[in-house]
Amino acid sequence: MIRPSALRSHLAKLLDGGGAPSAGIESWLLLEAATGLPPADVLAGVGDVDEDEAARALSLASRRVRGEPLQYLTGVAGFRRLELAVGPGVFIPRPETELVAEQAMARLPAGGALVDAGTGSGAIALAVADERPDATVYATELYTEALAWATKNRAALDADVTLVACDLLSGLPEELHGAADVIVSNPPYIAPEERPSLPADIAGHEPPEALFAPQGGRGVIEGLARSAPEWLRPGGWLVIEIGETHGPGVRSFLEGEGYADVSITTDLAGKDRIAQGRR
Repeated sequence: MIRPSALRSHLAKLLDGGGAPSAGIESWLLLEAATGLPPADVLAGVGDVDEDEAARALSLASRRVRGEPLQYLTGVAGFRRLELAVGPGVFIPRPETELVAEQAMARLPAGGALVDAGTGSGAIALAVADERPDATVYATELYTEALAWATKNRAALDADVTLVACDLLSGLPEELHGAADVIVSNPPYIAPEERPSLPADIAGHEPPEALFAPQGGRGVIEGLARSAPEWLRPGGWLVIEIGETHGPGVRSFLEGEGYADVSITTDLAGKDRIAQGRR
């Protein structure tokens, strides 16, 4: 048997030597994933780890050093109050998208209807269903693997979210025409030519369809902005995550499409991150 504290120290050295950005924290999370020990026990270094569990932990650390995303290895990603299952084939929710969900909920009237277009793991839709149980929530997803993760998360959370297998807004039920109060999305918005500059755990593992978009990364954003008014009620809002260089161009585009009260909101790092406009 091996003490967790000794194994965690060894994992941290392996991860640090391999360039992991937060070796201490990652060693704890990988040890927890490999052993099933409660987080408090891992932190306190109590309990024992058998040889099979130690081998699993070392394998996870080796895969992390080779560039696999931490969340794929642990199988979970936190998002607001939720813990979501994630793995190959689905985009990993990011902290900045929590602000997108927050802004969408702020625009959502009591008892309103919200559509999360391109939901991926279900993060935004499930967060809204969790924090706004008065709302009617729809979520769309085109890609089979991502939709499977969203379905799994919906079941695990017993969430009241209607999942629709379609591309953005194309397959929504007819009764939503002109009836959605908020359409929210975290679409792909990275320009394909930026791929070589991305970290290996992103470019080499997360689904490219969730990352890259044409027209300098604005192609999906602009397509969604064109189609959203058909589904929004008068006065309804589009809330969409954007790239940090997109603010001025997206603002101009939304205004040109007839959106009112267009605004660009920054994230916690002060970078343009959320575009909003009212139909």
